[in-house]
Amino acid sequence: MVRKVGVVSAGVLLVGFAGAAGFASMAACSDGSAPPKKDTAGEGGTAASAFAYRGQACGYDVALPERYAFTELSLDDAAAPGADPQLVRVGLGGGTTMGAPGYADPSRTAAFTWQTKDKVRAAKVRFGERPDALTETRTGFSWTTPIPEAGFGTNEPETSMHEVHVCGLTPGRTYYYQVGGGTPEAWSATQSFTSVPTDGKITVGVLGDARDKVETWQLVQRRMRDRAVNLQLTSGDLVAFGSQQSLYETWLGAIWKEPADPNRFVTLGQQMIVMLAGNHENEAARFYGAFAMPGEGNYAETYSSFNIGNTHFVLIDDQPIAALEGSEHGQVILEWLDKDLARADANRAAVPFVFVINHRGLYTTSLHARDGDVRVARKLLAPIFDKSHVDLVLNGHDHVFERTKPIRAGGDPAGDPVVMPAGQGTVYVVNAGAGADPYRVGVYPAAFQEKSETFGKGTPYSGLYGVLTLEGRKLKFESFGLTLSGSDPLIDSFELSK
Repeated sequence: MVRKVGVVSAGVLLVGFAGAAGFASMAACSDGSAPPKKDTAGEGGTAASAFAYRGQACGYDVALPERYAFTELSLDDAAAPGADPQLVRVGLGGGTTMGAPGYADPSRTAAFTWQTKDKVRAAKVRFGERPDALTETRTGFSWTTPIPEAGFGTNEPETSMHEVHVCGLTPGRTYYYQVGGGTPEAWSATQSFTSVPTDGKITVGVLGDARDKVETWQLVQRRMRDRAVNLQLTSGDLVAFGSQQSLYETWLGAIWKEPADPNRFVTLGQQMIVMLAGNHENEAARFYGAFAMPGEGNYAETYSSFNIGNTHFVLIDDQPIAALEGSEHGQVILEWLDKDLARADANRAAVPFVFVINHRGLYTTSLHARDGDVRVARKLLAPIFDKSHVDLVLNGHDHVFERTKPIRAGGDPAGDPVVMPAGQGTVYVVNAGAGADPYRVGVYPAAFQEKSETFGKGTPYSGLYGVLTLEGRKLKFESFGLTLSGSDPLIDSFELSK
């Protein structure tokens, strides 16, 4: 759901909110869902009163704006009946201003989100460092995600959702937990997750475009589990139609409990996964209701950043930028991005690398390379990346693997880039094959492309995934081809040093 961060004391607060600019359709493909409601108040304006929540010891507040019409907002009601928690996930909350109180921190903060079949208002997590000693308890809040007014998902029921934010965790420590609560109590099975470390070797799983084959998505997630990555980042298009609740239940259900052993978990609720929307999410309320992501302001959860070890990570939803050029929403993201990257560039002595993830592949030889919305994204984003010397950009959208040479935007920023010497440009990587059907590479050959690979028919791979390794003043990227045998060949690898 969408967050708005402010400064208040714990509990409930009546605050103002405003919505986002609407979207007529997804660029390149449409799911027929209704666009978000247009904000009549504008940036900084107010509408009706809203609910807000602050987790214990958290330096940020969580609120739900009107644009997605979430209803029945309530703090944990200990006297209300509990219900069986389903599809427990671990995400992240926090603010978006680096250095400010409450700035998102995956080493010390986690947000637990789950759903229930029954509409209950119990929202607690109990946790500890041993499975038989869940001695700490935190309370959260509940809400109902509504049925979309049009398009896919209108025949599916509303969803009862629950969330608890836990702050003050110790970096790199394993915690055991259950979610639920109520009277009589209902609790999930005990799961565990490890907070992101702040030093040493840190691994980050990077993947995107899971929307077509759930079996591939499940297999990629098993690789994430087996590699014990410290965090996952996705580049969008988790599902085919962002307004269709049953798709989330299928795709998340495939990575929660092992089908053959419900006492064993895959990655959902076991690893922190920070989701990013793609064009197939289409700014749908179902998507923002399903996951906890950092954010503040009217357009929360469509842009955020945080530091992990030696790298500053930036996540931006490029749908408002590319699909509706000149929109208020897109402009807010671009202005925030420029400021955030400038802060990160000035902080290189402490955090040497800057990594950006957005959905559309800005520089690719595959099917979407010359799409109008991709050119718009390239024109607006690449000069900002160049200005602050971004090291690495990860994209999806084209279901292939591609890596550019170091490049900068050309004289026409919407056109071909300029190839630069090593260390003087940004490397762009498309790494999208976590379930989506494969595309071809080389459809539009380009001299700036260093490495290209597809998967599927005619290849030994059924999908793709990537792993970032952060250590000292080095960043290493590896892309693997997914195979049924489990021995996944290395498709590409490169390292950056500072």
